[in-house]
Amino acid sequence: MDIVLRSACALLVLAVCGCGGAKNDDPDNTRTSRSVVSASDVEDARAYIAQFISDNPDRCFAEVGLDRPELQRQGGDDIGPHVQPARVVIAIDGSGSMAGRIGGQTKVELARKAAARFVDGLPSTVETSLLVFGQQGDNKAANKARSCAGVDLLAPMSSDRGRLVAAISQVQAVGWTPLALGLTKARALLAPSSTPGEQIIYVVSDGEETCGGDPVAVARQINGGTTRAIVNIIGFGLPPGEIAALKAVSDAGGGHFVNLNSRSDYERTFDRIRESNRQASNAIRQSNAVAGNAVQTSNAISSASVCVSNIISSENVRLSNDLSARAVRGEPVSFARTSQAILKRRHDQMEARLKDYRAQLQDGEIRARRTIDAAAAAAR
Repeated sequence: MDIVLRSACALLVLAVCGCGGAKNDDPDNTRTSRSVVSASDVEDARAYIAQFISDNPDRCFAEVGLDRPELQRQGGDDIGPHVQPARVVIAIDGSGSMAGRIGGQTKVELARKAAARFVDGLPSTVETSLLVFGQQGDNKAANKARSCAGVDLLAPMSSDRGRLVAAISQVQAVGWTPLALGLTKARALLAPSSTPGEQIIYVVSDGEETCGGDPVAVARQINGGTTRAIVNIIGFGLPPGEIAALKAVSDAGGGHFVNLNSRSDYERTFDRIRESNRQASNAIRQSNAVAGNAVQTSNAISSASVCVSNIISSENVRLSNDLSARAVRGEPVSFARTSQAILKRRHDQMEARLKDYRAQLQDGEIRARRTIDAAAAAAR
């Protein structure tokens, strides 16, 4: 017989025996009625109800392992994600001028490396895509139409980072700069969103639109339309006269603009982007852990409540049915009330244990949330 039943019986015996020397203030509770509830009755009742007890309530009270994710400390940033990102499109300028050099490397070589660094540290659930615009024909007038119509999707929207990295080598510097068309194709890769900024387009370019498009208008549609995405622009060695034109695009897209003129500018900017990505990753880990812990706690409490309720209901029904059947047969149980009292005390103890279990889990979930929030604050 389990410990709950033994405890119930012991408490009932103490309650009965403890009445012996007390003054009887209840006229209905006579010495004669007390004498009926003897230790022998308790033993008989205990043996009798054992047949109706088949479940150990221990199984109702499962341990819950709460998540406390490790978060990394972060630095500041002015161009990376500011909310938890869902999708990122990297759009690289494939114009011939990207063959120019910054710090001993061509701009297109730096752009290839940038493509990988844009997603460095992002959560694995964030979908990414890579496209190049203007990488058709060449940068001569005879092939301008072909180049201005050329936008190549090198890596479709996916959470497969390997696919994006494998496509990086395909980025070349050959043609003109159809920035507006590149942004239009990037927008088509995004989804409707109610959260501003959870979708990001990173444009890497070394010059303004040269194909007659209106990238400012397209960027404004991207940011103000159903995608609510932002457009960030990384300029590579832009001439002074073209800086304002590209900054106007990022402003219209609700994003940021930075112009890189040296290798140190490049390293510093992408270090900040990487740190910002990790900050976003921390936010996702924090949110997922807090939500997951709350769900685990709620589910465990609900499961325990149902489990205890089922045990109590089942045992009560089995006892009641047997007592009724014996009465019908003319075989009443003399210690029926004692049996019911012992079983009720067992059930009361199970209910009390459930109450303690609920409080323990809720307290643990609150403490885990405080720990997570403190870690997130320290990581900012």
